Amino acid sequence: MEGSIKKQKRKLTHDAYTVGWVCVLHSELNASRAMLDEEHEQLESDRKDDNSYLLGQMGKHNVVTVFPGLGTYGTNTITQTVSNLLWTFPNIRFGLMVGVGGGVPRPPHPQDPRQNIRLGDVVVSDPKGKNGGVLQYDMGKWRDSRKFEIESHLNKPPKILLQAIQLLQSDHDFGEGEMKHYIREVAEKSNILPAFKAYRFPGRDQDLLFKADYRHFDGGDCSACDVQLTEKRLDRESDDPEVHYGIIASGNAVMRSAQHRDELRDAWNVSCFEMEAAGLMDSFPCIIIRGICDYSDNHKNKIWQPYSAVVAAAYAKDLLRVI
Repeated sequence: MEGSIKKQKRKLTHDAYTVGWVCVLHSELNASRAMLDEEHEQLESDRKDDNSYLLGQMGKHNVVTVFPGLGTYGTNTITQTVSNLLWTFPNIRFGLMVGVGGGVPRPPHPQDPRQNIRLGDVVVSDPKGKNGGVLQYDMGKWRDSRKFEIESHLNKPPKILLQAIQLLQSDHDFGEGEMKHYIREVAEKSNILPAFKAYRFPGRDQDLLFKADYRHFDGGDCSACDVQLTEKRLDRESDDPEVHYGIIASGNAVMRSAQHRDELRDAWNVSCFEMEAAGLMDSFPCIIIRGICDYSDNHKNKIWQPYSAVVAAAYAKDLLRVI
């Protein structure tokens, strides 16, 4: 309202922040900011720390969001970013790596469409056996057979997060989570903030899973691709996102090959591909949360990125609610 007084932000100390939230893309930063219940005043950083931070409160937690900046991707960059974060904010208890990733589809489920990963769903890193939940798929050795053998021994998330995930799963099973509410709140922002129109649900007609052997037709989107060569999947009763728990594959290159995607899926039971998590797991006690914005093939576009960033952030905020 014109003439109203802007509310002054609270200023806390570096020691007051206990949750580190890591993101990379502009849409991921906006999604994080949209989840804050209260935004705090910026604090000065050490001259050796070139990170940018967003400070605020979510529920009971004081959260510091760190973002390395536009055009910076990969496991090595994020390692330095997190090192600076932990130096500047010494009381960080655990971290959340929140953003978008490429889904790894499986053959369509014959009965329950909720089992299949769809665009706009969420994948959360989940330890399986000796695997800590994140697989660095570009780290390994070439054997005499000219076959690349992955060697991945990354740490598991801290116990506090693993326990919280189980509790949140139970909440969601009983329909008691707040994730859908948080997503709706961001959608309502689009009525007053034009930039947030892109963060709305794009529509299931924009969710196309092409057969693995069908390559993308030249062009920015898939308007020229043959929809007759998409996988036939059962419709869900709701467009609300499903949450999947599994292995997240991380590396320094974008996964654009459906064939390679499926090979790693079958060999390692991978559910998602992304580019930063492997740089965190051994130095930052955290969980990886990815909103699915494509199918890790060459039919990529950015239509789903903003919405998928929101659903990942909504899950992260719901996870903080139960901690």
